[in-house]
Order: sequence, then structure tokens, then C-alpha cells
Amino acid sequence: MIERYSRGLSGFGDGLANLLNRLYGALGAPGKLLQDFLNGSWLGHPLHAVLVDVVVGGYTMLIALDLLGLVLHVDVEPAGIIILGLSTLAGLSALLSGLTDYKDTATGDERNTTVLHGTINTIAIVVYLVAFVLRLGGSLDASRLVAVVAYLVISLGAYVGGHVVFKYGYMVNHNAFAKGKRAKEFTPVLPAAELAEGKPTKAMLGATALVLVRRGDLVHALKETCSHAGGPLSEGELRGDEIICPWHASHFRLADGHVLHGPANTRQVRYEARLNAGQVEVLGPVD
Repeated sequence: MIERYSRGLSGFGDGLANLLNRLYGALGAPGKLLQDFLNGSWLGHPLHAVLVDVVVGGYTMLIALDLLGLVLHVDVEPAGIIILGLSTLAGLSALLSGLTDYKDTATGDERNTTVLHGTINTIAIVVYLVAFVLRLGGSLDASRLVAVVAYLVISLGAYVGGHVVFKYGYMVNHNAFAKGKRAKEFTPVLPAAELAEGKPTKAMLGATALVLVRRGDLVHALKETCSHAGGPLSEGELRGDEIICPWHASHFRLADGHVLHGPANTRQVRYEARLNAGQVEVLGPVD
């Protein structure tokens, strides 16, 4: 049902994603570092989810504090102003991190629903800014009423956000539940003659797709499915000791699958690999 209401935003959503991608591209290397920070690549977890916890928790505390002040007839306004101000600042940060995640969404219902989530929450943060200004101006009753309205709006936005995560796996590690085959001993996956030097090559370990990269007698092996959005790393670009996803340009270190640049924030699953008797053999995955 949510998708039905979000499809009307498709034109706006696609335009916004394109604009954000152009903006980050124009910023060059500093833009890449900013994206890494806002995606949470350094954290191993989406930064947006952390900030949202602060936002919702802070606004919930504000309502509880206002109720306490009304029931007990105590002055809680100094604390209320601080909580409202800090929660709104966190909300603005959450919008910025959310927009950074959003630029790499898949087109269609996932993107449409995500832009609906962001639009609702942007409205809520604007209304909270109004509530903050009213409190600073001494209009306490009006501020409380506006804050309650904003809380209802941001709760709706949170519901839509949960729908995006749990239905579409938005910003969820795409390898989390795909355990695949585990090789408890070195297992052949490809004739060595078919693994060209310095060329990402797809191989299968049972039903599990791997990407292999040969550097002389050394072979690197990672799970082929990009942890960010499922892109095929075997079609990616090699740059030094990194492999770059062809879909959203996440960078992973070949040696251990570590995320070097986002939007991915979860490392690639790694396998031990070797050349033996004319075959490429793998063992793992390796934790």
C-alpha cells in the first residue's frame, strides 16, 4: 500500500538522486571522504540508523519531559529547550546522512518509498524547528502543540523507513543471510589457465559466486555479491590492491575484503585461495 502512494514521487526521486550523484562527483576526493563518513563506511554500520535513534529518543524524551512538567507543575523548560535543540540538530544530520545513502538506491519502488520516507521526515524536522523557535520566543503552549504534531509526523516517517529496510533490505548487508557453500578443505573452483592475470573473474563454489583476482602466484578470492546492493564484483574495476563495484563504486581491499570507500559499510566475505595442480582452489569463507 505504501508503494501506491510513493509512485507519484518517482520523477522527483530520480531527479534528486541524479543531482546528489553529480554533486558528490563534482566534489572529487573530498566528496568521496564525506560520503564515506555519512554512509558509515568507517563505522561498519549505516550512520543514518545511529542518528535516527538519537532523534526519535530525544523527541520522545521531550514529550515525557513536557508531561512531567504539566503534571508536577515544575519548570522543565531549560532541559526542554536543550533536548529539542540537540534532537533537531541530530535530525538535520540524519537528513544529510539519509540523502547520502539515498543517492545509491535502486530505481523503482525502493527509491520511491525511500523518497517518501525522507520527505515525511524533512517535513517533521521543519515543524520541530518551528517548535524550537516558538520555545525560544516564550510561546511554550504553542511549541508543545507543534512538537506533538511533529512527533506524529516523524513516527509516520519512521514507519515508512522500517518498511524500506525490512522489505527491500535498504543499506543491509546483502551477504548477511546468503551463507552459501563452505569449503572445509581446499576445493577446485576454476582451471588455473582460465584465470587471467589482473582480471576479475567469476567462479562458482557450489551455488556461491566468487570473484577471483590473480597476481602472479597469488590469488585473491572474495564473495562476488557486493555487500551494499548486490552488484557483481567480477564486472568491477581493479585499481591497485582494490576492486571497485560497478554499480555504486564501493571499494574493497582484495586481501581481506575490507571496505575502503562506501556506500558499502560491510566488508566482503573472503576465502583463502591457491594455485595447485593446474586448478584454483579455495578454502573458507575465512572470518
